[in-house]
Amino acid sequence: MTRRSKKNPFTFMEVLEQHVRESRVSFHVPGHHNGTVHDPSLPTAFHKIMPYDLTELEQLDDLHQAEGIIQQGEEALGTLYKSKSKWLVNGSTAGNWSMLAATVKRGERVYVQRNSHKSVWNAIEWLGLEPILLSPELERGSGIPTVVNLATVQEAVERYPGGKALLLTSPTYYGDMADIQAISTYLNQHMIPLLVDEAHGAHLIYDGLPRRSAIFEGASAVVQSAHKTLPAFTMGAWLHYKENVDENRLFHALSSFQTSSPSYLIMASLDHARTYLEHLTERDWSSIQTSHFAFVMELKRAGFAVKVGDDFTKVTILTYPKNGLIFSRHLASIGIDIELAAEDHVLLCLPLREIKMEEIHHWVKLIQNASKHVPLIEDDETIYPYPSTEQVSKLTMLHDVVKTVRLSFQDAVGQIAAETIIPYPPGIPWILKGEMVTEEKVRVLVEWISLGRKLQASRHVMMKQIDVIVEEF
Repeated sequence: MTRRSKKNPFTFMEVLEQHVRESRVSFHVPGHHNGTVHDPSLPTAFHKIMPYDLTELEQLDDLHQAEGIIQQGEEALGTLYKSKSKWLVNGSTAGNWSMLAATVKRGERVYVQRNSHKSVWNAIEWLGLEPILLSPELERGSGIPTVVNLATVQEAVERYPGGKALLLTSPTYYGDMADIQAISTYLNQHMIPLLVDEAHGAHLIYDGLPRRSAIFEGASAVVQSAHKTLPAFTMGAWLHYKENVDENRLFHALSSFQTSSPSYLIMASLDHARTYLEHLTERDWSSIQTSHFAFVMELKRAGFAVKVGDDFTKVTILTYPKNGLIFSRHLASIGIDIELAAEDHVLLCLPLREIKMEEIHHWVKLIQNASKHVPLIEDDETIYPYPSTEQVSKLTMLHDVVKTVRLSFQDAVGQIAAETIIPYPPGIPWILKGEMVTEEKVRVLVEWISLGRKLQASRHVMMKQIDVIVEEF
């Protein structure tokens, strides 16, 4: 028998709070039993949180069959974004996997932005999809990769027809946003759904912004890491979708790729993030944007070259001719933790709140002092480049039984890589499995290893070796 929907006048957070206040007896999982099982040495703050870490009790609904308070929260979220919406507790990673699984079947072709997050490439590999790579434009001067333009999308569809979906990243890590309206209008003519990894764009909802979330601009499905830009716990994310997405396939994918024991702490924070956005007034938005602009102006007055993309919360300090990696270490030593550092720039993620002028002056003074101790870049070759690739290309698909051999970096030049190498952050592959190893990619890898840059790769990569496929004739 199907349970009837139980509408509740309270938010998810309020229901959770009421449940805790009732001091109920727990004869259910999790094993801390409402925080009654703990070591005395446990920090007080952590102990206070434990009772809110609950499970799928009848009055608390079930994420995978939401018919009560979770369903209400998702419906409220959908109303805010003018879409159908789902909570995600395994981050945007689960959302990217689910978007692709819902729209592209095994063996089918999908168009993908080359500088997509590693979760996209993992999904493509394990779902057995055929990717067509679309290279982004490069920003003049900094050389930072931005977004894929409409002309590149058109070239991909014309050269490699039959793709079942296009997956773009917008905004990028640096806050650049694609022309979603133009791209979605073109794709609609070919009945190709537009999927957007919008991990850094959950906050782009205000109708006074030059560019808003892709879900308002014509995308079929959008994944957002609410935890990246809103007051939500890490791993909390959202998926918004329109009517042209197969809901049955999507729900099956979500239940397959997400945990069967979702965190109620994460879900409560997601509902809080939604209400935070709802309560922002036009005056709040104006104050937030004005304060962010003031921060950027203070940085410029202090002598820094600054890049701000379409997303005003992302601020990149271009450190050249000083070393950005060393700059970030000096900042960390004085208590300033940044999002990302590269050889010639550092990236700051600003909070979605008004920043007071006393904060701005204090921060800029600290940043300026840290910069004084950063050495100059000794050689232009240490600058973070973007790999030179065709605007549109096809990735070599590797089978599980493919033969591989391990070669030194130099000997691997011209061969097809059998493994993926990822600088983290940002989590965008430098070498993709199935891509050709080039002199440029090898040169940069050697420099990164010497500089101690964090790479997500096999141990032998740190010894300047890489697995490549053995071509059989």
